[in-house]
Amino acid sequence: MTIIDMHIHLKYRSSCSNLSIDDLYNNLSRSFDAVCITDHWKLSPKKYNPFHDVKMFYGAEISCKLGDILAYGIKSLLPKKKNIDAEKIIEFIHKQGGIAVCAHPYTNRHEGFGDYVYEHEFDGIEINGALDKKFHLLAEKAAYTLDIPTLGGSDAHSIRQLNTFGTKFEKPINSITDIIKAVKNKECKAIKI
Repeated sequence: MTIIDMHIHLKYRSSCSNLSIDDLYNNLSRSFDAVCITDHWKLSPKKYNPFHDVKMFYGAEISCKLGDILAYGIKSLLPKKKNIDAEKIIEFIHKQGGIAVCAHPYTNRHEGFGDYVYEHEFDGIEINGALDKKFHLLAEKAAYTLDIPTLGGSDAHSIRQLNTFGTKFEKPINSITDIIKAVKNKECKAIKI
């Protein structure tokens, strides 16, 4: 079993975040085995990893007309433009062998797909730790209806937003490839920390 926070933003990579990598290291719950840094429109990992016992993975959060998509397992990004169609982003992710997860589909804080989540080929749906339970329930219902797994993430931009939700993987996770395989095989689910 492995528990990962699948949605964290760091300040050196996202202007919307004030969470440093040292803040993350000093305040992350020891319930987590790994974290996934998913900054907006960025893929390149920073080489510094202060963790000895917590793995660091990288994805990206990509914006489109309807909301945000978390991309894992991709090597490149589309050119950053406003109003990109969700279908185009999802297809781009899948062509690279990655997975596309609908970030915070139901929300009062972000752009969210809402019921349009049902019209797209997502590999998973996020349960977002920054949101209220009523939005979690709507996201869980969509995942159940679409027969795709839930992934949990704090969507932390600050220390106080850490340690809310994570993703519990049934098998050990040692790479992004392991994450992709587990999501495709529905061997994971969002959990409250």
